[in-house]
Amino acid sequence: MSGGGAVEPVGSVDLALAHARRLLEKSPSLAAEQAGEILRALPGEPRARLILGAARRLAGQLQAALEVLEPLAREQPRAAAVQLELGAALGEAGRGPEAITALRRAVALKPDLADGWRLLADQLDAAGDLAGADVTRARYIKAATHDPRLLEAAAALVANDLPVAQARLAAHLQRFPTDIAALRMQAEVAARLQHIVDALRLLERCLELAPGFDAARNNYASLLNRSGRAEAALKQTEQLLAK
Repeated sequence: MSGGGAVEPVGSVDLALAHARRLLEKSPSLAAEQAGEILRALPGEPRARLILGAARRLAGQLQAALEVLEPLAREQPRAAAVQLELGAALGEAGRGPEAITALRRAVALKPDLADGWRLLADQLDAAGDLAGADVTRARYIKAATHDPRLLEAAAALVANDLPVAQARLAAHLQRFPTDIAALRMQAEVAARLQHIVDALRLLERCLELAPGFDAARNNYASLLNRSGRAEAALKQTEQLLAK
């Protein structure tokens, strides 16, 4: 960006949109500005409207975000990204049942949409549907194997580069504290560093969020056994075998 917050010139609509998307994570206000520039040139451009709605949500301007996203979702009922962003905004605005509807639509349209499953599980938890949340998090785990945000941390774990893995996962979990795939990976880092108490705590949080997360329960049983809690480990193993 140039001085004074002016939007950088870009050579095409696609470049302008890509630039706005990059700005979303770093500066929602600048992303909104870039989206506004696109909309001045191309009124109604749906991708720019989606970015504008997302930027407003990230800035905490939930009503303003919904004023963009609700009509956009009506116009684009088969756009998974729009339904996802609408569901996120509705959830943050405390409109849980509507958020669940939008998020269900998003994952129906795009079953590998990891964020959709994660947010849907959180909303089901908030609604008291713990069994539904557990099933939904199982779908999230499957989708998360392709989540590019976790691939770098996974590669660092494979290479045993624990400082990099720990840093990537800590940053990710700060933004997405209920991401059970990341929690399990962070527990693996802690276990390799011999921080067993931390690893157990992370796995307990995993299982609190997703009782059906068998891989996390297996890790938990193994760590309990390593820490001399054989009886507790046996209970976890019996729970796995009972399925």
